[in-house]
Formats: sequence, structure tokens, C-alpha cells
Amino acid sequence: MLLKKGSRGPDVKELQEALGLAADGIFGSGTETAVKEFQKENDLTVDGLVGRGTWEMLGLDTDQTGWDAASDKDDKLERLGKYTTKGGLEIDRAYLDGDEFVRDYGKIEPLGFFIHHTAGWDNPYNTINNWNRDTRGRVATQYCIGGTNVKGKAAPHDGAVVECFPNNYLGWHLGKVGKFAISKMSGGVELNNFGYLTKKGDKYYTYVNTEVKKEFVCDLGYEFRGKRYWHAYSPKQIESLRLLILHLKDIYPKMDLVNGIPKMLKDGASGKEAFEFNEDAYYARQFGLWSHTSVRKDKFDCFPQPELVEMLKNL
Repeated sequence: MLLKKGSRGPDVKELQEALGLAADGIFGSGTETAVKEFQKENDLTVDGLVGRGTWEMLGLDTDQTGWDAASDKDDKLERLGKYTTKGGLEIDRAYLDGDEFVRDYGKIEPLGFFIHHTAGWDNPYNTINNWNRDTRGRVATQYCIGGTNVKGKAAPHDGAVVECFPNNYLGWHLGKVGKFAISKMSGGVELNNFGYLTKKGDKYYTYVNTEVKKEFVCDLGYEFRGKRYWHAYSPKQIESLRLLILHLKDIYPKMDLVNGIPKMLKDGASGKEAFEFNEDAYYARQFGLWSHTSVRKDKFDCFPQPELVEMLKNL
């Protein structure tokens, strides 16, 4: 169902609740502003219209919000079943359409790896579905790891790893940075996570004003990129990421997973220092395991949560 300014009813209430707004069921100027802010933060078309892409980025089931699945002109994700890595990690395969990941260069051998987070809800399948339908040009990472629901609702996909295209292909997860299109030479993973939070009194809120339960808040004790409070990566996510990195060593023997953030941490850098912008990463002078923040000064993914820092240091 398409919602816009002037819409009314239970679907508008559901939308407002997802955005952390007072749910009166009336799509007014305040709701439109919140929708546009959410769309901007998630690289969606900023038009204030709530269509399928916005519904799914919000983590809501569009089939339960009146969406007519028969009108979907894109193919469904290709569900190919699960497999288990040598390290015991279960990975589900839900592949994008063939035109939604990059095959222009044939099979590639990625040399580095980047960690991202989605700035959104907990369901990795919704994230991948959104990639399958967006119009930005094959934006994706090979893997997505589900997370926790900031409202405290059940999160059945917490720590679940989903693979969305075959090995040795790529998605545009970085764009062109420095003088080098690093996406052509690297792999990536997205952690389902809202990112930075704002504290108001004794409560915490996402950038779309959804209140976050305190059990899901990470207080760094200092500011990273101007933000102190964050939606915590869950223990299950961090462990799944660790096992995924071990799996990458097996399937991509040329991928450098030693240098980058792990080496910086081992050499004595603080978490904040290791996750900041790095010219060697930006200009592709050093492949390795990096964060999106390593190559973009305007990004917030990922942040140096102590548990994540410790895991990367001990790889």
C-alpha cells in the first residue's frame, strides 16, 4: 500500500509506530518530515511517499500492510537453502536477481573486506529485498547479518547470516573513493543495526525517533564522529561476523584479512583510532579488513564497540 500526506487509518498508525511517532493514524506534515528524514538516511528516494522500498527498509512486512504482491514487477529472491561452513557457521542463500549484483567483470578475486551497518531494522531478508528493488544501481554486500529489535520485540534473525549473491562477484558497497573503485576489489558485509542514538533525558532514540530499550544501547564513554551512544551490535552478530571472517579465509585465499583494522589494533591503536578515516584504505594503498568509516568521513558504519574491537584484535 502506498501511503502519503493525507492518508489515514491503521497502516498509517503502523508506519508512525515504526518511526517512533505519536500514532494517531493521520499522515500529516510531521509524519511526512519523519519519512523524508528516514529515506534520506537510508539512501532511498526522498519524496515522502511510503512505498515498498520504504516499508521494507523500516522492517515491516509489506504483505501485511496491504501491498499487492502481484503488482511486484521484480523477481523474488532466489532461495537456495542453507549450508554450513567448516567453522560451523550456518549461512542461508537468498540471492538477488542476476541484474542486481555486478557481473560486468566476470569472476573476481577480492583483495579486501569492509564491514558496514544498515542504519535500519533487524531483519536481513528485508534489507536484501530492498536491494533487489532499489534503483541506485546494484548496491549490495555479499552478506548481511541480522540483529536485535530496538523496541525489544522478538528478533528471530539475530546473528543470522544471509548470502545474497555467489562467490567471486560483487556489489557496489563503497562507490568510488579516492582514485580507485575499491568495490571492484573488495567484499563486504552489512550488520543490521540503527547506528548512532540520541539521548533525551534518560531515554535513547534512533535518528528516526524510535525509542531504544536501554539493554540495546552501547555507551562508548567518548564521542566517535560526534556520537557517544549507539545501537549495540549483539553478541550473536559479533560471533557470526567472526565465523564469517574465518570462512572468507577459506573461499578467498587472496583476500587480506590481517592488515587494516586488526593489525592497527594489534599494534596498539585504540578502537577510535582504528575505525577512523585512513588514507591507506581510501587510496587502496593497503588492502585489509576495514570499516566503511575507514574510507568515508561522512559515514557512521561501523563504530568501535568494545566487543567488536576485541574480536577483531584477536582474529
